[in-house]
Amino acid sequence: MQRSSNGQVFLYSLPAIAIAFINLPAAIVLPTFYVEHTAATLTGIGFVNLLRWWFDAATDPIVGYLGDRTATRWGKRKPWLVVGAVVSSIAIFQLFRPPAEAGSFFYAFWLCAVYLGFTLFSISHTAWGSELAVDYNDRSRISTSYSVMTVIGSILFWVLPVLLLPFTGTSEIGPPVINGIAWVFIVLMPVSALLAIAFVPVGIDLAQKAPQSLRKTVSDLKFNLPLWRFVMAQAVWGIGQGMYLSVIYVFMRDYLQVGSRFPIIMITFFIVQTLSMPMWARLMNRYGKHRCWAFSWAAFSLAQPLVLLLEPGLEAFLFVMVLVVFTAALNSASYIAPMALLGDISDYGTLKSGSNNTGNYFAIQTLLQKATMGVGAGIAFPVLALFGYELGGDNRGLAEWGLYTTYILIPAVTSVAAAAILWNFPIDARRHGIIRRRLEQLAIR
Repeated sequence: MQRSSNGQVFLYSLPAIAIAFINLPAAIVLPTFYVEHTAATLTGIGFVNLLRWWFDAATDPIVGYLGDRTATRWGKRKPWLVVGAVVSSIAIFQLFRPPAEAGSFFYAFWLCAVYLGFTLFSISHTAWGSELAVDYNDRSRISTSYSVMTVIGSILFWVLPVLLLPFTGTSEIGPPVINGIAWVFIVLMPVSALLAIAFVPVGIDLAQKAPQSLRKTVSDLKFNLPLWRFVMAQAVWGIGQGMYLSVIYVFMRDYLQVGSRFPIIMITFFIVQTLSMPMWARLMNRYGKHRCWAFSWAAFSLAQPLVLLLEPGLEAFLFVMVLVVFTAALNSASYIAPMALLGDISDYGTLKSGSNNTGNYFAIQTLLQKATMGVGAGIAFPVLALFGYELGGDNRGLAEWGLYTTYILIPAVTSVAAAAILWNFPIDARRHGIIRRRLEQLAIR
């Protein structure tokens, strides 16, 4: 197997910028935009967002299953990348440029089309990255590049209104900026996808058997014990992380009273994550992906309570930024490790079953991430309400403890529990080397 050059890995990772760039406004900005600038109602938008989540979750395993059974001269993954790029570009252009009379049905149709395009592209894209890797450490290199591009895409959204200021005349996220976002995406997504498809190899499929039936595929996945240990660890962590992310703005605004500086905090967070990823890649090469990932979770649980030592107010902003830098550096490991570790799990599954089910593995991971983060976000505000917390109000005593519970306590407990599950993960560099050698020997025979 030929190791992909750094240039090829860069081109492979490039489309991740477009996906991350649009995910944030689609989830945060668009609902408010549609209520204020179209005929859609708040109730209708809320129902559509719930419907979209279920639609998105249902399509993940279907796309993974079909992708593993695709056989063309361009490989398994590249045809799906083309379809995903085309579908998402058309849908984004419609969704981000709605007519004034557009209602909830317009929003629902094109939003589901956007996420269908993202599912078609992302699951095939991550599975392809796993098939490009030649060994345990090379998979970390590819995953790091992909994760860096993802964070760059998130940063791009925050700075785009400023970049578009000479053309739109305003940095406010209104119709001109939303329209500009659509144009940037429909240029960025097809161009980056075509560069990756044209110049990056298809990867290596070491399966010894033809694609299996759905029943046999489910049976093989069921008996892959490393997969379910991975699922358990990420599910526990994901619920706590979902709670943490859903109340981070509330904590910064209501408790620390630095809400006016929140955009600066988020931009710094993403920049530090990007800069920290190469460091984690080197550590994972030396100490193992699962150990570094588990360590980052455990360290995060110890760092979170330190925020309670700060005196609320803008004068604490400098110390808040120190903690933000530290937690962002820890959190960047969670961008790299899942994609890299899941590729190793997929190799184990291929050795046991003889079939390549990489798309199914990444579909499970994508579905798991959406489900657990959604559960965590869904729990956080009811917990605040249980403690009598009022957003923006004067919260003291028991109500304040509700905020501590959702922002610090539960995320810390779930992080420690997930780290304990993952610490003695059965596939390390030595064992993965054995798996790859056996797969290559079987492929040669």
